[in-house]
Amino acid sequence: MFAFAPFDYSISLYVSLFCLLFILDNKSAKHAAGYGFLWGLGFFIAGIHWVAVSILDFGGLPIPVAVLLVVLLCAYLAIYPALCAYLLNRFTSHSSLLRYFVAFPAMWLITDWLRGWVMTGFPWLQFGYSQMDNPLVSFAPILGVEGITLAVCLITASLYYAFRERKFVLPVIVVAIIVSSAMSLKGLQWTTPEAVKSIALVQGNTDQDEKWLPEKRADILNEYLTLSLDNTDADIIIWPESAIPALEFQIKSYLDYVAELMRETNTTLITGIINYQRVDDIDEYYNAVIVLGQPEQDANHSPVNDRYYKNKLLPIGEFVPFEDLLRPIAPLFNLPMSSFQRGGEEQLNLAASNVHIATAICYEIAFNQTLVKTVTPDTGFILTVSNDAWFGTSIGPNQHLEIARMRAFEFQRPVIRSTNTGITAIYDAQGQELGRIPQFEKAVLRAQVAPYQGTTPFNRYGNTPLLILAWLLFTSVLGHHFVSKKKAAKSQVKTSV
Repeated sequence: MFAFAPFDYSISLYVSLFCLLFILDNKSAKHAAGYGFLWGLGFFIAGIHWVAVSILDFGGLPIPVAVLLVVLLCAYLAIYPALCAYLLNRFTSHSSLLRYFVAFPAMWLITDWLRGWVMTGFPWLQFGYSQMDNPLVSFAPILGVEGITLAVCLITASLYYAFRERKFVLPVIVVAIIVSSAMSLKGLQWTTPEAVKSIALVQGNTDQDEKWLPEKRADILNEYLTLSLDNTDADIIIWPESAIPALEFQIKSYLDYVAELMRETNTTLITGIINYQRVDDIDEYYNAVIVLGQPEQDANHSPVNDRYYKNKLLPIGEFVPFEDLLRPIAPLFNLPMSSFQRGGEEQLNLAASNVHIATAICYEIAFNQTLVKTVTPDTGFILTVSNDAWFGTSIGPNQHLEIARMRAFEFQRPVIRSTNTGITAIYDAQGQELGRIPQFEKAVLRAQVAPYQGTTPFNRYGNTPLLILAWLLFTSVLGHHFVSKKKAAKSQVKTSV
């Protein structure tokens, strides 16, 4: 936990991983899995205990039940470190070189990928996020956060190998290659800046308990509009996720009015909203972002759209698995707005003031592979809108912001993050902060931001090359194990004869 925001003691991650390798040493595969599970359980409880805030405050469940649910979630996530530990001790017990320099990094990468993919995935607390303020972050535009995670595993494994075997030459070489490679990549530019745009982010700080009360709707809408009209000299004004506390069709006249105001001032406004459609007698709801006052599209660039529908939905919060069974059990499974439909996986960019914008709503920003499909060479900004009011004063919003920042490094584009209660912030294409609004403040963040054009290697290929390499290495480990086992069996036969 202390390696990630808001603490940022990145060295603590190396210490924790080193201890895990020490504990796994000379254990059977079964016992290794148990220790890996306990390590993972402690890691995730420390890192995502803040999930309990939404369960307690909005789920209507007592404290013991909330604690149990968080522990169960963390227990599920701990399965992946346990799987890595099992595979490591099952197939690499006789070769330290293979174990620490090949198997451990490859197996961790594979199981971490599975954690971010199985059952919609939960790729939170990947190791790479803890390394953004040291040289390893230079791997991001080439290998993504997964590449930084791999580097962390290799460095830790090298240190442990030196400690265990009292051999220092190879570990020093490996660590030196990783660090020097990262430092040599620093400052390498894959994208180029365009004309600067003026951005205004409105943080309304709407109380989550009052947000959807009909009697509060007019006040909330007026507050957002007032803050925006004071900033119509900006090129783009952005409101956060579901900033408008009503379904889109319910306030069409208000949206038309705002769109006309934006056109009159040559400004574009982007806002989160809930879209409702009735298709084949089925009610469909979408967590959406729409553009108001959009200028004419530039025919020289790739196609764009005036809306985006969220694709990666949050389990329980936005859809309920096995809902016929779970919804009657407790209020937790019947939260407001918990029956959304998914948007498409590859949606067009939004267009605002002649800038193309790739969009991610809330925790979608943690799925970098999804953005690989939507960030094009014409994409100028990455926009993420969120509402972290669900998690109060916990460390959750800090981790969420940290994850968003990594996308700036990977795609070498500015990341604009607009939230209801904070933390609202802007990062430039080098991942440096241009400004922020603290939590629970009603304010507007203004910044001059240059959109970027072009493509990073990670943007072009995503994590596919790294995963292929990891699977090939894993296969080689399996091959080595079975060949060694076969040779041992033959040798035993000859000895007995």
